[in-house]
Amino acid sequence: MSARADLVRAWAGVHPTRPAAVLLLISGLLSLLGAQALIESLGFLLFETPVSLLLLVPVIAGIAVGVGTSSAIGVPLPEPRRLLPARLGWLLALTTAGCLAVSAGQLVAPAITWQAGVRNLLLHAALAVVTVGLAGPAMAWVPPVALTLASMVFGYPPSEPRYYWWAAIMEETVTPGQWAVATGLFLGAAVVYTCRPLTVGYIGRHSRLHAGPAPARPGDG
Repeated sequence: MSARADLVRAWAGVHPTRPAAVLLLISGLLSLLGAQALIESLGFLLFETPVSLLLLVPVIAGIAVGVGTSSAIGVPLPEPRRLLPARLGWLLALTTAGCLAVSAGQLVAPAITWQAGVRNLLLHAALAVVTVGLAGPAMAWVPPVALTLASMVFGYPPSEPRYYWWAAIMEETVTPGQWAVATGLFLGAAVVYTCRPLTVGYIGRHSRLHAGPAPARPGDG
């Protein structure tokens, strides 16, 4: 048991677990304290219908999941196959923590049900995880925030109390089709994260760090 605990601590130690945990804690507190809060405007922009804060909290939790999947070390290639279930388990643990955080508001008469928050968490986590794999944890916030702002500002027809299909993260109810899309995107991101090499690098960095010294060229002195 001690050896397994040491392994978990070591795995958490090579990932940015603390920043991810802080973001998840913030998500849980916002969900709990803002369970009944409604946002009617964004600066000078007025929304056709108020937006529940519980629909926006998953942005932070999804970023936390993405940040938590980045790694501070590399391993020799080809990598051991036992890392595949370890990475999948780590992603599922982060996502479960994210689901609990965004659902914390369900304890205090929330404005919406937990399904909408979990749907949004899966979508934002999928975007953040793929972004971290491609561009690093510093960019994990860009797609979730961009999608949310676009959905809030441009996601509904003028003078109509509904959202376009691509802005479903603003809807308080969840359809079977939305579950299918959110789950499918998350599973796709999980496959990408689980199966990609566990290296320091994002695009191009692995080859620079692991290629070793450049071979000497004739005439080099």
